[in-house]
Amino acid sequence: MRKPLLTGKQYSRPEFRQLTSHVYEVVNSVARTYIIQDESGHALLIDCGYTSNAPISANPHRFIDHLTPYLKTELGIETVEWFLPSHYHDDHLVGYPALKAQYGTKLASSPELKDILENPHNYDMPCLVPQGVQVDQVIKRGQPFHWRGIDFYVEQHPGQTLYHHLIWFSVDGRKFLCIGDNISGVSFRENRDYIHSFIPKNRTPVSSYWDMPKQILDHAPDFILTGHGGGVLFEKTKIERWQAWMERWQTLFTQMIDQPHPNIGMDPHWIEFYPYKVRITPGETLIFKVIITNYQAKAQIYQLHFLSIEGVNLWPEKTEIAVPANEKCVCQIQATFPEKIETHSLPIVADVTWNGKRLGEIAEAIAYW
Repeated sequence: MRKPLLTGKQYSRPEFRQLTSHVYEVVNSVARTYIIQDESGHALLIDCGYTSNAPISANPHRFIDHLTPYLKTELGIETVEWFLPSHYHDDHLVGYPALKAQYGTKLASSPELKDILENPHNYDMPCLVPQGVQVDQVIKRGQPFHWRGIDFYVEQHPGQTLYHHLIWFSVDGRKFLCIGDNISGVSFRENRDYIHSFIPKNRTPVSSYWDMPKQILDHAPDFILTGHGGGVLFEKTKIERWQAWMERWQTLFTQMIDQPHPNIGMDPHWIEFYPYKVRITPGETLIFKVIITNYQAKAQIYQLHFLSIEGVNLWPEKTEIAVPANEKCVCQIQATFPEKIETHSLPIVADVTWNGKRLGEIAEAIAYW
């Protein structure tokens, strides 16, 4: 008998594990949900994943709230005031709308993640949520976020994805560092040394491989809050072994990737349209940005030839741009769409020539109606 594509799975109630007097995790949520509470029924959550993993294995993008009914009865929580996401992936964000609907929970983020959280359709990235969420407060690098006597720090650092936070705070005489998905969940299921989830589509600069374990060593927390392995005690020797593994991996990728700089081969969006996907009306004119990242130590010349389907007028059709060393440059293209549209989606592509070498149609945007 052929196995069905989607299988149902029974939901289970949340299981809470107490890490310290004021910090809990939901051990059967995917991704892990971390709860910091005070003595008066107030709470702050870091991430809020699917309870019991059922939607991941059955019907993604559907969150059924099997968490909030138990927050009061199990933990005495009356309200969740703030939500801090470790990164933009749906399995970490999916429960936030339920928190907002139930408690009016507000969301805080670094400036670097604000737009992808609020406007996910602007990006061609994996694991986006279907609808954006409002960022109520932007936390600048090095700026403490004060909540109920606890200072939280929320900073963007490349990890499993470019759009990723490190979050750290101290409470109950212990320091906590949330690292999102920097350590693969496989490390915990198999009780092995730490490894990293290698997903280039997430935009993971090669240099970030060495940075991830170094950040943990620099912080030297008491607890590491991981995305798929729960809260674990900091073991310096184990992180040092991971750092050696990541350094070796970084060396191997640098050697293997046949590019002047390995990030050119590792980053699928070193040239990208912004916005990536946009809803249009017939006859509408829109401006798209094209963002080019030059990872090399010298200036590069790019020729761009813009193309679309018949009836879409693009201006300019061609452009040339010089991008300084280790810099980004932005050019614009205007697209006017026909009054009568025969197809649901209207792609716009950039045919790229780099220093005289044609790379082809390697960047695109999608207009739809």
